[in-house]
Amino acid sequence: MSSSKTQIQSYRVEYGLETVKMWRRSFQRAMGLEEQNRLSELVAQLDYFSTIEPASIRVAVETENAAIVGMMVLSGSALDHLYIDVDYQGCGLGSRFLRLAKEESPAGIELYTFQKNRGARNFYESHGFVEIERGFADDQSNPWATRKDELADIRFRWAPDVSYV
Repeated sequence: MSSSKTQIQSYRVEYGLETVKMWRRSFQRAMGLEEQNRLSELVAQLDYFSTIEPASIRVAVETENAAIVGMMVLSGSALDHLYIDVDYQGCGLGSRFLRLAKEESPAGIELYTFQKNRGARNFYESHGFVEIERGFADDQSNPWATRKDELADIRFRWAPDVSYV
């Protein structure tokens, strides 16, 4: 798919369910999990998603069919979420979101990703993010994890013209 046929825009509440489904599919694929959308899990994630300040959410909408194909949550300097639909990965959409994030937070951005998610790690590093810490995510927000190593995360930082050596 082509990212040129997508438009990044502000989130609207009616995008909620489609955004969560895209988010889950992308996450499940990145983490090597079985792709599924159990109703109880969808409802729980939609409830969580509804607690995020809508003004901090941007979505990528496919212009031909109005499908949600990406989303970013940027709260100040914290990039809390960046997910691209699996069929749209590798076409520049994530880079477009990061350029927007850097414009909106020019002093710097921090984010977490799972150590297990090599694709995300490579992506962020290729955009100037530097690893600054390793740790473990909160298991309360990650019920799919069955072992502590599945929760291992990495904190990354980007700042213009800064070296973290």
